Amino acid sequence: MISKDSLNKFRPQVSLPVVTFLAAFFIVTFDNRTLWSSLVATLGLDSVHHWLFLGLAWLIFVLGFNILFTLLAFRLTLKPLLCLLFLVAAGVSYFTDSFGTIIDKTMIYNALETDTHEALELLTWPLVKHLFLYGFVPVALLLLIRVRYRPMRREMLTRATVIAGSLVLIAGLGYANFKDLVLFGRENRDLRMFVNPVYPITSVQRVVKKEFFARAKQPLQPLATDATRDQVGRSVFVLVVGETARSQEFAFNGYPRDTNPYLGQSRVVNFTDVTACGTSTIESVPCIFSNLDRSDFSREKAGHTENLLDVLQRVGVKVVWLDNNSSSKGVADRVLQKDYLDQEDSELCPNGECYDEIMLKGLASEITGSDQDLLVVLHINGSHGPSYYKRTPPAYKVFLPECSIDNVQDCSQQEIINAYDNTILYTDYVLSKVIELLAAQDLPGAMLYVSDHGESLGEDGIYLHGLPYALAPAEQTRVPMLFWASEKFLAQKEIDLPTLQSNRQASYSHDNIFHSILGLFGVKTGAYQPDLDLFAGSRLRHG
Repeated sequence: MISKDSLNKFRPQVSLPVVTFLAAFFIVTFDNRTLWSSLVATLGLDSVHHWLFLGLAWLIFVLGFNILFTLLAFRLTLKPLLCLLFLVAAGVSYFTDSFGTIIDKTMIYNALETDTHEALELLTWPLVKHLFLYGFVPVALLLLIRVRYRPMRREMLTRATVIAGSLVLIAGLGYANFKDLVLFGRENRDLRMFVNPVYPITSVQRVVKKEFFARAKQPLQPLATDATRDQVGRSVFVLVVGETARSQEFAFNGYPRDTNPYLGQSRVVNFTDVTACGTSTIESVPCIFSNLDRSDFSREKAGHTENLLDVLQRVGVKVVWLDNNSSSKGVADRVLQKDYLDQEDSELCPNGECYDEIMLKGLASEITGSDQDLLVVLHINGSHGPSYYKRTPPAYKVFLPECSIDNVQDCSQQEIINAYDNTILYTDYVLSKVIELLAAQDLPGAMLYVSDHGESLGEDGIYLHGLPYALAPAEQTRVPMLFWASEKFLAQKEIDLPTLQSNRQASYSHDNIFHSILGLFGVKTGAYQPDLDLFAGSRLRHG
């Protein structure tokens, strides 16, 4: 039997300062490629001075990480800590390098609320390869070596020397280049979000502090307790909350492909300039139903305050939330909810998840089964990525060839766009069927469709969505919004359709939804702001 001492003879011995420096070198160099590419793009590297500045930044980061690792380098915790950092940094670098994703607080919340279907779509072979190369290989090498520790006093002296020397170097370099560093830092503060794994770890820390160590959760705050409503007859309003549809992909907005062949035959009002509240579902969906505008909105505030659905339900409107997505994000916790993610239907749910068309059956039964004023929210799966090809039935795969794998970054950009455009076309079909269903009813009916956020499809190397709002491109913040109403609905709500059409090019946002729907249901409350009501300027006035 081979003894432990015999095995140790084959394991190289490396001093602690070398281990911490190599770990810092590896993470800074190989797990922060997006940071370096962003610095290169910002600097331009068109002069020797810019190259020297890039090298200076790299050296400062390596020295800074080395200081941090040295401070945390205790005999019992060094290897577990570095192993965890290697794996975290590898995972973060994959999503940052492949999709341009920034792992901030919002993205942490998104990950916590991701369902099994979404998680499996992200578990691809490129991810496994990346984790193996940049995570498990350095972990294996770290576990293979023996770290050589000196006697306590010498060890403390060595660490103090390493830390002091690193600090002196950073201070000297910083002093010699103070002007360049300060000016660059002030003008490019957002680059800190790319520092891996520091920024993701601090984001996790903020989430944990907020969720587990903050003061006791506040009780639910009532909203619009003064709300009243004049009964003017029954009506049905369907609010379709889209997923990941961007404005520029709609033919209505000038896109050269006919992605709106079905709605093009309907009398819809297409609002051409609409801005999302956030760049992810977890931010935008609560914001759509909140009375808070984007500048004041936070998930924390919205989470302990009633929303649009609560106010409508309190004044006698029946509210139903039908979901084919990853939940209402808390918005519909106090109203009737029905989930369509895992229905049994061989045609519409072929692979464990359902096409959005499945919700039409539920919508029809809700309309015919109620004699109250009714608001139905359809939270559709829409254009949810990265597996766009899974969102469309075969009959609606018009734009080919499409990307038919989960790791979209391995497809050509045109294949990605084809798969995405097919989802837009299919959403167009589903919306046309909603209108058809409403038009068949002998009652006032209307539909408003708005997407929660947009999507990047490889423009500037960015994919998917969820970038911090300040950094997000227009592809992620500009969303489509459409309105249709029956003649009976227009007459009942006294809306002049030509006037509404004439206002369709004005600038709107998710901030308008709360007040517009209150206005349509005739709710009178101090929380209602007529200047944010989409329809206020189109209502007929009777003198």
